[in-house]
Amino acid sequence: MKLGDRMAMPEKVEFIGNYKGWKCYKGFETIEEKDKLDMARLLLSIRESFNEKIFEYLGQDFDLNYIQNIVNSIISEGDGISSALYKVKSPATTKKLSEIATIKEAKSIAKGILTEMVLEKLGIERLTPDVFDNYLGENPIQDKGNELETNKEMVHFLGNYNGWKCVKRMEVEELTEDFDIAMLLLSIRESFNNKIYDFMSDKFDMKSLDKLVEDMIPKKSRFKEEDISAVLSKLNSSEFIKDLERISQDHGEREILKRIAAEKILMGLKVPLLNAKMVEKYIEKKALID
Repeated sequence: MKLGDRMAMPEKVEFIGNYKGWKCYKGFETIEEKDKLDMARLLLSIRESFNEKIFEYLGQDFDLNYIQNIVNSIISEGDGISSALYKVKSPATTKKLSEIATIKEAKSIAKGILTEMVLEKLGIERLTPDVFDNYLGENPIQDKGNELETNKEMVHFLGNYNGWKCVKRMEVEELTEDFDIAMLLLSIRESFNNKIYDFMSDKFDMKSLDKLVEDMIPKKSRFKEEDISAVLSKLNSSEFIKDLERISQDHGEREILKRIAAEKILMGLKVPLLNAKMVEKYIEKKALID
């Protein structure tokens, strides 16, 4: 497996997923006349293409139905977004997850899956390809996986644009497992999450937004339920809307900035999302146990 290799390569951004019947290709045939906003659109579209696959491949060792039942229990109590996120991090939830995850490394993954499922169920407005494409008046980027000519199973990402270079690739071998693919997809996602914001910065005032988000999050290492509630409630407050209006007078642009702010706030509140490192640690621990 090669992660983050740097080499002579064409200026291009593309993603190929060809694994166990899943075929996905997203990229531009040429990047001539493409700008940074086009690259941000492409990265958003790629991210959306494989988010569900991450869950599917982690399901090799984790009972996703059991986790979904915990999600439904948390949501059904109807105490609001902040309470739901607090319960995700609570000892009571950790105890429930111990039923399907006995070692520390497994619990981290189970909690990451749970968190992302809860966020999706709560309908927290994040930046999606549909929203961004609609704002820019662009058609969705098509998945051309059915046109892939190679039979070689692999997952491949190439990002080489405007000085940014990133290659992440895994060719499927006999011992390759679903977990290996999930780890690579998470690594790819982490590589370009912030790059999406960077590519948007020519049109959107990301520096002002970052300062606004920074001022909203308490300066502490751990957050209580009331902290989470106070921060998230600000997203719909008139004060926050006025702050966004100072950044941009355009309604559509403010809607995009609001969604980015929600993503950045969740990261700032240290909500336990899935990441490649936790999967890598689990694979290593699992190998020692087996």
